[in-house]
Amino acid sequence: MIAVTSALIIMGLLMVGALHLVLDHNRRAALSADRALAMHEAETALAVAECEIAIATDTPGREGCQAELDAARIAALDPVTLAGFARHQCGKNSASRGLCWPQDGESVETLSGLMLNERNAISLLPTDSPWREPAHRARYVIEPIRDALPGQWIHANAPRIPMLFRITAVGFGADEAVHVKLQTVYRPRGAEP
Repeated sequence: MIAVTSALIIMGLLMVGALHLVLDHNRRAALSADRALAMHEAETALAVAECEIAIATDTPGREGCQAELDAARIAALDPVTLAGFARHQCGKNSASRGLCWPQDGESVETLSGLMLNERNAISLLPTDSPWREPAHRARYVIEPIRDALPGQWIHANAPRIPMLFRITAVGFGADEAVHVKLQTVYRPRGAEP
C-alpha cells in the first residue's frame, strides 16, 4: 500500500511538471506568433511609406510599389520645400497626415503618439489574412532629417541643407502588449543637391 501510494504521488508530481511544461511552451509559441505578426505588420508599414515617398518624389522604388497619391500629398512630401511638414507638430489634414517634424530633443513617437493612437499617423487598411488578427492596425509617421551634420553641407557648396525622410513604423500582435517598432531612413531623388 505504501509503495502504491508513493508511486501515485511520484506520478502526480511528474504529471504536474509535464502540465507546466506544456503550458509554458504554449505561452511561448503564442508570444512568438504575436511577435512575428507584429514584425510583419511593421515591415509592411515601412514598405508602404517607402512606396509613398518614392512615388511622390519620383524616386525609383521597389518592384510592385503601387500607390495612388493626389497632388496635395505629392506637394506635401516635396523634399525641397517640405510643404507638408509643420515644425513642432504633426499634420492634421489628409495631405499632411503622418508628416511630423519634432523639435530638437523630442522623439517623433512622443510628438505623434504613435504607440497610443493613430490620430497623427497613417494607418494601414486591415487585410483579409487567414493568420491572426492584430490588436491594432499598423501605422507609420514620416519626419524630415538633415542629410549631414550641421555645417558639412556648407563645405560641400550645397545650395540648401539636404533632407532625408525617417520613417517610424509600429506593428502590433494579437495581444496589444506585443508590438514592434522599426525605423528606416529614405533618401529621395530630389534631396540630392
